[in-house]
Amino acid sequence: MNFFQLQNKLFYSKKDNAGYLDTEGESAFVPFLLNRWLSFYDKSAITFVNDSLNRYAGLFDDKQQQYRLYYNLIPRLKFKRINYIKKNKIKKEDELNEHIFARNNNISVREVKQYVDLCNALHK
Repeated sequence: MNFFQLQNKLFYSKKDNAGYLDTEGESAFVPFLLNRWLSFYDKSAITFVNDSLNRYAGLFDDKQQQYRLYYNLIPRLKFKRINYIKKNKIKKEDELNEHIFARNNNISVREVKQYVDLCNALHK
């Protein structure tokens, strides 16, 4: 059982019997990731996670017991897609060129970026 199967079992499927986690399920059960995913689901879920799961999950040393706590406390949710905003990565070549241009013209990299943005705005 991987993380997403475990997530579906805890959040979205019908809750009949918690059962036990197998060894693969125990390695996939990471409370931090489940808390994070649940907090992305809804803004009101953040207070639920902080007040219940974060507070009481530390009482258990065994992952089986933590899993049962999560299984019994988390209500069944409707499946929805969660949009996670990723940070745009800057290409190393552009960053290197900006540093070289700034050093050659005795200006800061921030000023170079402002000039580039200004030029792009004027050419549109």
